[in-house]
Amino acid sequence: MKRLAVLLALMALSACSTAPWARLTSSIEADRLVRAADAQLRAGNPHGTVRMLEDVARRFPDAPAHDQALYDLARALVLTAKGVPEYRQAAAHLDRLLREHPTSPHALDARAWRAVLGAYVARAAELERLLERLKAIDFEFERRRQP
Repeated sequence: MKRLAVLLALMALSACSTAPWARLTSSIEADRLVRAADAQLRAGNPHGTVRMLEDVARRFPDAPAHDQALYDLARALVLTAKGVPEYRQAAAHLDRLLREHPTSPHALDARAWRAVLGAYVARAAELERLLERLKAIDFEFERRRQP
């Protein structure tokens, strides 16, 4: 009987784990980082924003601010974009936002941004193919001109 009482006591103690406390503190930390990243973005430092929000997106996938982090991360990547790779990365974060948080308040804007970025990336790929074709034509033309 004593063993049963000890077993029940141990089961009750294991049910009172620190998981809710850990979720709360990680949620608070994620929210703090998202606010700090927003301040960085408003201060004109989108590169710092990208690093902070990538950290939030990676470390706190269950935090309530996760959708905000993904949305702001995509926006910051667009602001820092030097070419197609950053736009593709931004689109991937928007896809993740729409997949993981379909009812987010940012979902409508994310769909619009995703459409624009998708069109841009597709157009850039088409232009790259045309440029390569033009280079091949130019090379062939120059080759024929040489005696």
